[in-house]
Amino acid sequence: EYQVIEEIVDPTDSLPAIRDFASQGYDLIIGHGIEYVDPIQQLWAEFPEVDFAMAGGILIPGSVTTPNVADWLYNTQDMAWPNGVLTANALVGDTIGIVGGPEFDFVKGMHQSYRDAVMSVNPNIDFLEGFAGSFVDVQRAAEVAQQHIDQGADLIYCSGDGICIGAAQAASAAGIPIAVGFGSQEQAAPDVYLSATVIRLDGLYGVWFDQVRDGSFGTSEGELTFGEEGYAFFPSGIFNGQVEVMPVNMNATVETAIPLAELQAIMDDFVSSVQNGEFMIPFPG
Repeated sequence: EYQVIEEIVDPTDSLPAIRDFASQGYDLIIGHGIEYVDPIQQLWAEFPEVDFAMAGGILIPGSVTTPNVADWLYNTQDMAWPNGVLTANALVGDTIGIVGGPEFDFVKGMHQSYRDAVMSVNPNIDFLEGFAGSFVDVQRAAEVAQQHIDQGADLIYCSGDGICIGAAQAASAAGIPIAVGFGSQEQAAPDVYLSATVIRLDGLYGVWFDQVRDGSFGTSEGELTFGEEGYAFFPSGIFNGQVEVMPVNMNATVETAIPLAELQAIMDDFVSSVQNGEFMIPFPG
């Protein structure tokens, strides 16, 4: 038995929802999003028989992992670097507009990793950067993208979640390409959308389900640990198949510097080099 609650991004709203799940006796509660770290940190001691899984707690000072609290974090560089390689090769022009959600450190880190990747291919590219203030304000993201376009952006990179619908629509209206972190926007802008990185967590969730069943949740199996307190978390990246680089959209009609098939070949070679250990994506900056 399971239950899903979506689109609760305010911790003051999610705390009672998570408490309600715990009070009902659910065996495992997964807070998918950094905004759920705080509520889980407040509740784990109150419900020692309930297992909690959070996302990005490692980025929040004071967060802990315990026998009933697991953490997970995707490699931000794995989400951003592939888009940088793609767009540096696709760009017609010299200016890229970056659209992000909240001005969180990890979002800024993704943007830096993206810029690092672009510059590794072509160091003569300029960047514009703006933030929508949340992961769900589609209209504001469209406005930020349009501001970049008005300032001469030749391509848009949107780093996160639902806001990229707005950024993609702005790019489509302007007739310039867009690449996306966290999910395809092919339906929103099939003419200009090039590719995206996405998170695939079915394997990780399967691990958690198995651990809850056999009583091993909160052990170090599958986790990395660091620091004097032994903070443990599950990493996700291209290396373990939990970050996927989506295929290039071969139906895009927007102009690119090289043919779409050549872009796909470049991305195939890049992903293979990461998976076989020939190339390790560097940390941003």
